[in-house]
Amino acid sequence: MSNYFISHDKYAELCHKLLSAAEAKGIHYDGIICPLKGGFFLSYFMSRNLSLPIKYVEISSYRGKSRGDFIIGDVPELGSGRYLLCDDIYDSGETARKIKEIFKNVIIDVYVLVSRKNLDDITAGEIIGSGDWVDFYWEHI
Repeated sequence: MSNYFISHDKYAELCHKLLSAAEAKGIHYDGIICPLKGGFFLSYFMSRNLSLPIKYVEISSYRGKSRGDFIIGDVPELGSGRYLLCDDIYDSGETARKIKEIFKNVIIDVYVLVSRKNLDDITAGEIIGSGDWVDFYWEHI
């Protein structure tokens, strides 16, 4: 497995690409769902630029580079409406599916920095190969 490194400059480029996509769609969102910890940086960027509140969800399935069962901590209450789910990577789609399962009463649009799949219902900054481990600059700060 090779590493696909996302530098700060690349991260900024992807964030602005996703912000432009969200603005172009012209959809009213009630907030941002942020899966911790991977979604934090994109969620913060989108929140500041779209003036939306962030609802944090403690959810994880990765232990280092290995994926396991989901560990779910705090889950906020959401009113009805439409939310952006902002995450770092769309890999298998399990995190997005689990969050949509938790929040059945809302509409969720998924925005990710990178995706391994090119899907119509996911807005990705970039599509990457399935054999690459994504390595973000903030993991080295």
